[in-house]
Amino acid sequence: MAPGKVNLDFHGIDTAGGFVTRPDNPLIHEKILGSTLDTTNRTGVRTRLLRLDAGCRTPEAHAHPYWEELYLIEGDLVSIDAAGERVHTAPGYASRTPGSMHGPVRTDGGCLLLEFNWYEAEDLSTRE
Repeated sequence: MAPGKVNLDFHGIDTAGGFVTRPDNPLIHEKILGSTLDTTNRTGVRTRLLRLDAGCRTPEAHAHPYWEELYLIEGDLVSIDAAGERVHTAPGYASRTPGSMHGPVRTDGGCLLLEFNWYEAEDLSTRE
């Protein structure tokens, strides 16, 4: 188990309320289910729900220094890149390696995503 994570038995999760609106985009709302993600020290893991309101669009392509897995639980998500637009409908899944460029994205009808993020574990066997 990752440091800082706790053992939780199955319990209900409110997928409609209790989300916090992201300050950088009022159409994106998140609910952190568990997190030890430390972007300064590049350690830890995070699990969260993301709700994107209908009409939401992220501004530009970007990459993360950590792994990102996304499960599209409900709704639609449109990937936009040099190849054009690809429409994804729930259920759907994506896995992105650290440094992988992606986005922007938009949703026409809104969507709910379950997201997992984590940093690669340091390989201590190569240390001197």
